[in-house]
Amino acid sequence: MGNHAISKCLVAALGGYSSLVAFPSQANYSSAVVSPYNLDYNVTPAAVTFPRTAQEVASVVKCAFDLGFKVQPKSGGHSYGNYGSPNGEISVNLKNLRQFGLDSTTHLATIGGGLLLGEVSQLLYNAGQRFIPHGTCLQVGIGGHATVGGAGPSSRLYQLTLDHIQEVEVVLANGTIARASQTHHPDLFFAIRGAGASFGIVTKFTFRTEPAPLQTINYVYEWTATDPLARAQIFRSWQHWISNSTLPRQLSSTLTINPNIILMAGAYFGSQKAFDSLQIPKQFPPAQVNSTQLFTNFLDLEQLWGQQIQDSGIASPSHFYSKSLAFSPQTALPDKAIDRVFQYLATAKTEAQFWALNFEVGRGAIGDVAADATAFSLRDSLFIMLSYANSKGRVSKATVDFLNGLNEVVKSGHPNAFYGEYAGYVDPREDNRQARRNYWGSNLPRLRSLKGVLDPKDVFHNQQSVKAEP
Repeated sequence: MGNHAISKCLVAALGGYSSLVAFPSQANYSSAVVSPYNLDYNVTPAAVTFPRTAQEVASVVKCAFDLGFKVQPKSGGHSYGNYGSPNGEISVNLKNLRQFGLDSTTHLATIGGGLLLGEVSQLLYNAGQRFIPHGTCLQVGIGGHATVGGAGPSSRLYQLTLDHIQEVEVVLANGTIARASQTHHPDLFFAIRGAGASFGIVTKFTFRTEPAPLQTINYVYEWTATDPLARAQIFRSWQHWISNSTLPRQLSSTLTINPNIILMAGAYFGSQKAFDSLQIPKQFPPAQVNSTQLFTNFLDLEQLWGQQIQDSGIASPSHFYSKSLAFSPQTALPDKAIDRVFQYLATAKTEAQFWALNFEVGRGAIGDVAADATAFSLRDSLFIMLSYANSKGRVSKATVDFLNGLNEVVKSGHPNAFYGEYAGYVDPREDNRQARRNYWGSNLPRLRSLKGVLDPKDVFHNQQSVKAEP
């Protein structure tokens, strides 16, 4: 079908308001309308739509279904591959879906798919000092975050964002609107929680909420170290510490490694006395920085984390490459592999302007949910590694090779083992079939089967989304 047919259909789907849809001929279409997050991937959707209601979303999807276009939703727009802005297809920007309500009796929250995490945090806290667990980048949209996983500092105690979903209002591939929960369309509910972009567009969530923590310790330990052996020992100490089965669920930890500094930061959900009793400094070589701060207003702490992410520049559009690996207790790094990793980091060539590795501890309450209960399968992850490198201009081959080579060295301790990857940290350079296996693991066969039933025309499509065929 020609561009005129889809243009006419989309304007009609949006109530006749041409201001709610943009096309490539519009001035500043790429920079101001599409606004890609990863500048390394040029994307030009056939149209970007801004529906105001679930019915308008459904009408837009019906246009795509009838006229042979693919569709992807965009909430906060932080896909590492710009998957919310599909080349030559239809992008559904959810920014106008801003519903919010909190039931004072059940404490269930109704949240529109276009709200950002920072907005969700503030609305929940101000409405009754409630919260849901989520990540620390407050510019991320709830629509993508909650349908791919949603891990953050509170997840070891409170589980993932998607584990708090009680019901979704979702637009299906044929342009109809459905509600899905544990008791109504349970197969769809399973798929939406972990592989949402492959199955529908969630226009509204109903979340189970938690009382906001009354006391939370924010802690930071920092080592200035460039010697590979010294850096390896810090990592070895961290991995040993977080591998202990007695590690409290109240504790989160992220170890960040860059060329000159190793930073360990996290939260303890409890009192200063209880935190001090853990005697964390005794588990590590002496740190140059050792600081803790007690927060009695949890919103203040969430906003501090968000500001730290904002100040780092990672939340802003840039040229970057990133990869992830999920480690089970069985694939924790042996000592010799740890030494190889830090020797590699000291000697391997990279042309990156900046690079960093984040190791984020998992398990705890995340593992209380069975791996096949939702599409998110990384329930037994001891920790997840996120490697990141950015550049002033297009990411060079040397930088890509640096991160790919790092992955191989990291896996050298268990070269034949399976390492999952977090679907929230997509790697568009990875083989698409392998990426799907890594994102969804043992849940992929069921997801493929459901794709054939719920979206046989593959309307909800990106290069690494679930396909009905192998």
